[in-house]
Amino acid sequence: MIDPGPEPAIYLRMENQVSPSMINKMRIIFFALIMGCLMFAGASLTVRGNQPVEDNQIFLIVGIVAAVAGAFGVYFFTQKKADSAAAWNVNHILGYALAEGTTMINLVFFFIGGKMVHIYVAAAILAAMISRYPRARLNQQDGQDLRSPGSFES
Repeated sequence: MIDPGPEPAIYLRMENQVSPSMINKMRIIFFALIMGCLMFAGASLTVRGNQPVEDNQIFLIVGIVAAVAGAFGVYFFTQKKADSAAAWNVNHILGYALAEGTTMINLVFFFIGGKMVHIYVAAAILAAMISRYPRARLNQQDGQDLRSPGSFES
């Protein structure tokens, strides 16, 4: 008799679990994104030195709006309920990339204009990102279902 292999339900359960190696890879990506921001911040502070500060209000407005989007994005995507391990991976990468991008925008604005408020905003976004450190799902039900209530209707 030919062995049909594992039961389909068992196979699906194995596929949907986030493996420890996937979590470790996500942690490496997480730390790389943070270290890139910190290194650019250090280089910007060093190179900028005591140059005069340019007062450009549009940089401040764009930087703060981007920061709100980055902080929202990192929480939205990393708390989003994932049906599979691949979806969990994509959600976390999207959230972290959005936070890292808005952090870099503020660091570039600091480099161009010299206003320290951009460093503080970048630090706040990094703090939000650090608070969403990649962890294993405890069970399949972890995460929030972020669909609108109307999406449950058929």
